[in-house]
Amino acid sequence: MAIKKIGQIVNSYGLKGQLKVSVTSSRAEERFKPESKIMIEDKEYTITSMMRKNDKIYIISLEGFDDINNIESFIGKEILADVKPLDGSYFYDDLVGATIIGKDGEILGQVETVTKMPASDYLVFNNHYIPFKEDIFISKVDLEEKKIYLTDLAIETLK
Repeated sequence: MAIKKIGQIVNSYGLKGQLKVSVTSSRAEERFKPESKIMIEDKEYTITSMMRKNDKIYIISLEGFDDINNIESFIGKEILADVKPLDGSYFYDDLVGATIIGKDGEILGQVETVTKMPASDYLVFNNHYIPFKEDIFISKVDLEEKKIYLTDLAIETLK
């Protein structure tokens, strides 16, 4: 588990102390469901209600807050939560900075960013884009060592 940003409070919503949240989590339905614990400025709060406006905007209520005047100070603050990735998946920020390893241990660069595209997520390094598909382009991810090992197919696509 790790403390990660899952959203940003962009405004209040209505008069009953609800918060309009810009979501940054790919699993927002789970992260913002009622009874979930979140953190705002190192304080823990419990979500009591959630309404989805669209894929990126959710409306939430927090336990103990039922008036717009009580939540105005939250506007602009980040929402954090103690989360863990699904089995076989990774947080983008855990991959950024990882060393890309090719054949025979050759260092090819470091992950600069992870870009989400319709077909796949792509690792970006040295102006190269490699699909993040394990067993096809990625042979191994070692988060402890911050190393990502490429398959022969991935190395061929770099030529």
